[in-house]
Amino acid sequence: MLFTVTGINFKTAPIEIRELLSFHKEEISEAYKLLLAKEEVYETVILSTCNRVEIYAIIKDGHENIIKEFIRDYHKYSNELDKLVYKNHGIDAVRHLCIVASGLDSMVLGEPQIFGQVKEAFAEAQKNGAVKHAFDYLFTQVFSLVKKVRTKTHIGEKNVSVSYAVVKLASQIYPQLNNKRVMILGAGEMGELTVRNLLDSGVTGVIVANRTFQRAVALAEKFNGTPIMIHEILEYINKVDIIISSITTAEYIITRSNLIELSEKDRKKTYFIVDISVPRSIDPEISIMENVHLYNVDDLQEVVNSNSEARKREAQKGYEIIESRVGHIIDHLRSCDIIPTLISIRNKAEEIRKDGILKTSDELKISEIEKEMIDNMTKTMVNKILYHSEVKLREYSNTINFHKKDI
Repeated sequence: MLFTVTGINFKTAPIEIRELLSFHKEEISEAYKLLLAKEEVYETVILSTCNRVEIYAIIKDGHENIIKEFIRDYHKYSNELDKLVYKNHGIDAVRHLCIVASGLDSMVLGEPQIFGQVKEAFAEAQKNGAVKHAFDYLFTQVFSLVKKVRTKTHIGEKNVSVSYAVVKLASQIYPQLNNKRVMILGAGEMGELTVRNLLDSGVTGVIVANRTFQRAVALAEKFNGTPIMIHEILEYINKVDIIISSITTAEYIITRSNLIELSEKDRKKTYFIVDISVPRSIDPEISIMENVHLYNVDDLQEVVNSNSEARKREAQKGYEIIESRVGHIIDHLRSCDIIPTLISIRNKAEEIRKDGILKTSDELKISEIEKEMIDNMTKTMVNKILYHSEVKLREYSNTINFHKKDI
């Protein structure tokens, strides 16, 4: 049994590749179904964000490439993947998961959104039956560790967020943000944070578009803005100066031809557009237009890096906290393959205990109070015996695994 992580991220692959290999929400159940159909895959969690695509899995020994092959085959990707994909297993994979969930491997060092995304990915895996004993333990421990990193360090205090980068870029294009209006496409957390920062910097009006109109209404109410339907976007573009898109679409929601047509009506209009969705939702060809300043999520990296020195110092503290725990986590994880056996033993012991109490109660004709006392006493005895046995079994399992390939 081998615990692995296989993936690509903003360091190894540009956005053009990441969007080709990303997993859309509407297809994630099918991806899990195909992965779990492989007898070499025992448990798995798929994490797909704008900055990374990673698959965590417990697989059969000797099949280290099965996840990479799945990613290639699922997306029908015909080009070379080896130079883009990274793979870790055992304690290195546990360390990687902790670092990712803590925001220490993010484009924006220490950003908190990734923690929520990892939790959402885990919940989705649970819903699709891809989580069993080992991952239930692993991710619970990682979530606890991430909270410790966030509380014991100041990793999130210095403002180097994506939303900060958007405001900084907008200020370079528009000397004054007062009276500028913004349109947000998609009602996600990142888009909301970005709009909030823009409003704090002087932007005065907000238009919100989302596939689900009720969510557009709910988000617009937070900003005293205007909710619109998706098909109304083009009607409102000329009423805004800034467009923030975090929506997932099969096709570009705004194309170059759309803006060319709109620009003919108002040649003095300048647009500042940020596409933080992956796959991209705004036609990249728009960037060649003179009156359009288009940025994607990769373009923001240089801006956020300029203000990250303080976070780098705090990140080192986070690495030390993680390092103090990964050994314990992997030790327990190694013995997770015996958990079904331990559960079976406990269930059988409980069955024998209850049968014994029932027979004794009938033969001695004891009272309900006496029956309860015997029940509590025998339950305590069985738990103590089983606890000792489980400790010894885990120690034995770890000893065996120590001489085998890491989990």
